[in-house]
Amino acid sequence: MHVLPHEPRTLTVAIMPIRISRGTRLISAVALLAFTILLAWMLSTRMGMIPPLGHLTNPWQGFWQNMERDGIPDLVLDADQLRSTVTVRYDERGVPHIFADNDYDLYFAQGLVTARDRLWQVDFQTRAAAGRLSEIVGPAAIDYDRAQRRLGMMYGAEINAASMGSDPRTSTMVQAYTDGFNAWLEQLRPKDYPVEFKIFDSEPEPFSPLTAALLLMNMSQTLSAGTRAHAQTNARALLDEDVYRLLYPDELPWTDPIIPPDQNWDFDPIPPETPNPGFVPGIVRDLPLPEPDPGIGSNSWAVDGSKTASGYPVLSSDPHLSVNLPSIWYEIQLHSTGTNLNTYGVSLPGAPGVVIGFNEHVAWGVTNTGSNTLDIFEIEFRDDRRSEYLHDGQWKPVRQRIEYIPVRGGEAVTDTVLYTHHGPVTQTSGDNVAPNRFPEGHAIRWVAHLPDNDILLAIYKFNRARNQDEFESALRHFTNLPQNITYADRDGNISMGHMGLFPVRFFGQGSYISDGRDPAWDWNQFVPFEHLPRTFNPERGFVSSANQAPATRSYPYYLGRSYYGFSRGARINQILAESQNITGAFFEEMLMDSHSLHAEKILPFLLSLVDTDSAPDADSAPNAAAAPEPPSGTATTATASLGSEPAGSTPNQPALNSNEQSDHKQVVITIINMLEEWNYTFDADSPVALFYANWEQRLMRELWDPLMDSTDRYIVRPAVTTTIRLLLDGEHHVIPADVPETVNRTFRKALEEHVRRHGPDPADWHYGRDRTARVGHLAMLPGFGRDDFIASGRPEAINATGSTFGPSWRMVVELGPELRARGHYPGGQTGNPGHPGYDRFIDDWAAGNFYDLLFWNSVSDAPEQTASTMILQNRNR
Repeated sequence: MHVLPHEPRTLTVAIMPIRISRGTRLISAVALLAFTILLAWMLSTRMGMIPPLGHLTNPWQGFWQNMERDGIPDLVLDADQLRSTVTVRYDERGVPHIFADNDYDLYFAQGLVTARDRLWQVDFQTRAAAGRLSEIVGPAAIDYDRAQRRLGMMYGAEINAASMGSDPRTSTMVQAYTDGFNAWLEQLRPKDYPVEFKIFDSEPEPFSPLTAALLLMNMSQTLSAGTRAHAQTNARALLDEDVYRLLYPDELPWTDPIIPPDQNWDFDPIPPETPNPGFVPGIVRDLPLPEPDPGIGSNSWAVDGSKTASGYPVLSSDPHLSVNLPSIWYEIQLHSTGTNLNTYGVSLPGAPGVVIGFNEHVAWGVTNTGSNTLDIFEIEFRDDRRSEYLHDGQWKPVRQRIEYIPVRGGEAVTDTVLYTHHGPVTQTSGDNVAPNRFPEGHAIRWVAHLPDNDILLAIYKFNRARNQDEFESALRHFTNLPQNITYADRDGNISMGHMGLFPVRFFGQGSYISDGRDPAWDWNQFVPFEHLPRTFNPERGFVSSANQAPATRSYPYYLGRSYYGFSRGARINQILAESQNITGAFFEEMLMDSHSLHAEKILPFLLSLVDTDSAPDADSAPNAAAAPEPPSGTATTATASLGSEPAGSTPNQPALNSNEQSDHKQVVITIINMLEEWNYTFDADSPVALFYANWEQRLMRELWDPLMDSTDRYIVRPAVTTTIRLLLDGEHHVIPADVPETVNRTFRKALEEHVRRHGPDPADWHYGRDRTARVGHLAMLPGFGRDDFIASGRPEAINATGSTFGPSWRMVVELGPELRARGHYPGGQTGNPGHPGYDRFIDDWAAGNFYDLLFWNSVSDAPEQTASTMILQNRNR
């Protein structure tokens, strides 16, 4: 068969023309134009908290411009303000080492490199401190901004800024830092702004001395603006005196004070004023008030040469603060040949100098004091106009400060804040100002508001101190931000001082609400510098602080009662007393110690109360299943596991049969065996630490729930340390809950919840992985923080990590002919989330891996170790 070739066919389609009228064409054109305009408007307009998406996603202006490669490029910048050339060497971790010929150029460069790495952080924290967040986030921040204004944050910053200009050294520091910061800002274009500015659709503001003062006020708010005076006043009025003293003792049990108990106080103390008797403060009802943050604290210690392998002192410091990205700290070296300055450590972004660190001769660390630094005064106004108040038998005028708060996307708010001679009245009738609410009609007196704030002068002198005498001179200026200061030098000296401005008080003053009418309650005098609690070269060979009480009651001045419990301080002193031939490496291990003296004291007692025969409650009864097996090395029992109900369910199960009761008993025995074998250490890989932590938290809450529920007055639960002592001493009659029953109930509930969340197999239980710990973004932007790391630690341990706070900077300095220092912090030098170095240190921080702190004596020491170089020059010179 032949297949004939065929011609290709052509298909012709006739398309009939469609006639479109001019009117239709016009409508279509207008619709297309309207859609285009609408789209352009949507992409260029902010909608609520959503920034203009067109700007944010613009490849030439938006977030794409914030994507950076690893490393720091070399750079040469011209600056007319400079007096000579400045060289900045960046090491492999992004730490700038600044080499200048004079102080002005040095601090100019510090301001510039800080702006390069932390511009948004400084701008945001300044606005937050000043009560200006409404300008960028809108009405949602109005209450916060009002609270900041009423706390007197801007008022205090204005006072502090004036103090900065009173000394030529601090004036030069601040002005040079300001000029350098703004020099970097001025050469930026909008595409170069940090990504957070693009997300919030805002712009950075120029730096000023007031900016630096606001950032120092921000730190003061973190460290010293809390008080329990309101809660203690209520509790004292609610309870019998004997019960109150047991639940809220003036001295926490087992405390090993900062200053050794055998200290002699060789001075004549200033006698306090005597108040008029009969003052009974009003009751503060259901009102959440600011208290000292339990996560705000620190450890710092030093040993002299008698306890070290080198024969020279070793010092350690780790301040415990909220851990965020960007970090609260910025690591830096400052070197000025003209003023013989060479110092290394961490600075506060937005403030010149090194806050915690060392130089060739000395090293220093800090911890928070916990002493009373903010008092609440009950004010009697003459009438509802609140234009006068009673003090010392006279009606005195109330000053008014008008606070103007611009609000993005809304009407500006004007707030009138009343001021007495004590300070601002933070809450008046009808107000609902969150989050820093104080009792209505009360004024606050806060050390951060006092004039002559010389903190920057103290830092200036710390950085330059060459010996004990020069450091002593610096300490005299450390006033308005009270801290325990640890010191060590290469001459072999160590010391510890409880430094700051502390009013001369009668016993109890400031720990309860104060009488604003009686001048005896005023801050009339302050404890002289020479009378502050201090110790020099103690015989035991070490000094330490973990926020515990500074001294025993033998110290003749009353400083307060809101100190941290015994656990961290006692553990530190226990290790230091027992140790010899100490090295820096030993201190690094010690900083990561997660042993809990709380658990060591109380757990055996709690286990003695657990009833292995008791059946679980109906609402917490387990189902029969395979029991968890303990990790190797612990006692084993063949058992059944707790069953799991969905989280949040409230099953109504029938009574357990005998087999189920037996299974439950075996589960309890298994967990008890694991707890008995536990070493009381909250290591990341511990299978049982997480269960204990949850059980203890539940127990400490429920033991005091009947007390908390019995009143509408605002009170706080007794401290964990106090609760432990009451339990161990048999003082159960003052605990409102039935102790054995509560121990067993909370044990069962904690165990059921633990198995429900983490499964029945102890091999799957992992403290470091399963507990909540994160380093969040400063503005809580999702995706800009980290929660995928594994960390050991516990708030009452030396390694005091919590869910959102912890050691914000760990540092160990070995002094001597050849200084060696190591450290780390949870973050990275750059504040840019688009840079690989943004969170680079977090995993090493969590794992306890320390970095060498490269302390160079000159530019010539640096070249081979330098990642990049910045040259700042003035071509006109």
